[in-house]
Amino acid sequence: MSFVNTILDSLGNSLVITAVGGGPHVIPFLTVYAVWPASFVFLVLYSFATQRFSRSTLFNIVICTFMLWFALFGVLYPLHETVHFHGLAETVLLRLPAGMAGAVGMVRNWMFTTFYVAAELWGDVVLSLLFWGLANEMTTIKEAPLLYPLFGIGANVGQTLSGKLLSVFSSSAAPSLSYARQLQAIMLVVLAFVPLAPAPSANGAAPVQGERMSAPAADAALAPAQKRKAKLTLREALVFLTNSPQIRCLAVMALAQGLSSNLIEITWKSYLHKLHPSPAAYSAFMGDVAMWTGIVTGTLMFASPMLFARWKWRGVAGATPAFMLWTGLPFFAGCILYALAHPGGGAGTLALRVLVLAGALLQVFAKGAKFSMFKPAEEMVYIGLDEESRTKGKAAIDVAGAQTGKSIGSVLQQVLLVASSGSLTRSLPILAIAYFGILRAWSRSVVALAKLHVCSFEAHGAAPSDGLDCGEARLRDTATHAA
Repeated sequence: MSFVNTILDSLGNSLVITAVGGGPHVIPFLTVYAVWPASFVFLVLYSFATQRFSRSTLFNIVICTFMLWFALFGVLYPLHETVHFHGLAETVLLRLPAGMAGAVGMVRNWMFTTFYVAAELWGDVVLSLLFWGLANEMTTIKEAPLLYPLFGIGANVGQTLSGKLLSVFSSSAAPSLSYARQLQAIMLVVLAFVPLAPAPSANGAAPVQGERMSAPAADAALAPAQKRKAKLTLREALVFLTNSPQIRCLAVMALAQGLSSNLIEITWKSYLHKLHPSPAAYSAFMGDVAMWTGIVTGTLMFASPMLFARWKWRGVAGATPAFMLWTGLPFFAGCILYALAHPGGGAGTLALRVLVLAGALLQVFAKGAKFSMFKPAEEMVYIGLDEESRTKGKAAIDVAGAQTGKSIGSVLQQVLLVASSGSLTRSLPILAIAYFGILRAWSRSVVALAKLHVCSFEAHGAAPSDGLDCGEARLRDTATHAA
């Protein structure tokens, strides 16, 4: 699944950014008007389907739907110049402000738009929702600090291999094959690997579910909503979830993660496009970034059990926003200096290359910290929640929450693009300030959730999450409110 996700993510970005009429300025419009609506449509359909199909059947339906579109896209790609709305787009561009070029590019290259949406949903649905939903069912809270960081090691091996495949294939095959043939060959690889994604086994989850059902009164105290009716409507589920302080904190963290990632990625990709304007070169560079992300993430995952033991839950969960804060702000500062200096010739190329490499390093280590530390810490919280929160709450946060954060960032960028006549560089100071505020909110939510999470850990017999016992945490909270 991770192998396929890396390929889809790199191809989706390469197609949208390097297309005629495309560019990084298209992504903010794509996120708001394509990916975000698709995420919510999927959330509604998923909530409906979970009440009518088994997990295994639902898994197979989702996988087959993705396979059908990927196969169709591979067949239709050589015709994209014919079916895209180039003539209409040129006419519309003459009548719209320069800042709306991204919206026109999204409609103009509609095939690439649908592929980008499918690639984004694959990561949110198959990796985040289906995989981690299965992991939550099969893992007890005692096993989580050790097993959760290790679950992703195999996934990162796949990411490393797929990144290397993209890099080597895009570089070495370019002289002998057109990019259309390269893409079709890569899509054949995707279609060969998608069916290998293992369907969840109901039998595998049974022992853990039995253990949860036989757990002492602590489980009942932590999850009283389990006594509610087994099936809720989507509206009832959303109302119920908003009353959970853990879900509210997780929602803020998901929104902040999506929003901060969106702001930094769009800025970095705008400079990457300047350095590598062709789709083959862009794909090759994205493959290198994916390969190193897999290596760094896998290395951190091996170290994660020790980090959880030493830093506790709060320290591990807060490492990702802290890293993004103290590396992202210098990156924005470098981008602002580059925009002000306007270096030309060899010095300009060197400065651009340094900015792109710095942004790539930030992406590699930020994603490595997210998937090896923040994501496992986040998933541990779900284990102590009731069934309704683990299923519909997770679906709402994983599929809609992160995309909502990205959409908010994209709306901000759209406003700034229109106000600056399509120039993203003029908006960099505002983006940097917003980035700082978002990461501060993320860090505060981690602190608030840690106070709740420590009690869940102790109730299940695991180590305290921040060095306090549950009574001390409650006493500290009482003193804080009294003050």
